[in-house]
Amino acid sequence: VDGPESYHDVHRKWHPIYRKTLYDRGYYDIFIFDTNGDMIYSVYKESDYATNFKASGNGPWKDSGLGNAFEAAMASPDEVHYIDWKPYGPSGDAPAAFFATGLRDK
Repeated sequence: VDGPESYHDVHRKWHPIYRKTLYDRGYYDIFIFDTNGDMIYSVYKESDYATNFKASGNGPWKDSGLGNAFEAAMASPDEVHYIDWKPYGPSGDAPAAFFATGLRDK
């Protein structure tokens, strides 16, 4: 993936941890977004990686379950949100459900 060296330094540090968590818990993927709605991390980096999920944005998946999860986490970042199963385009329209919560600097 193209990007600044600082991104690659952080990726080298955290990617093995997130990948192990994914395998240990049987998740399909783990996603991290910035507050603008841009997906800045994914274990598998499918076609949704580095796209925007903000409802008012222009990303192709903003109306998806993952877009709903992003919006829910932004609206109430201290809660855990569940977005029910529906087809998810970047995963070949396979049914997908999402859990989402906010992350803090502290």
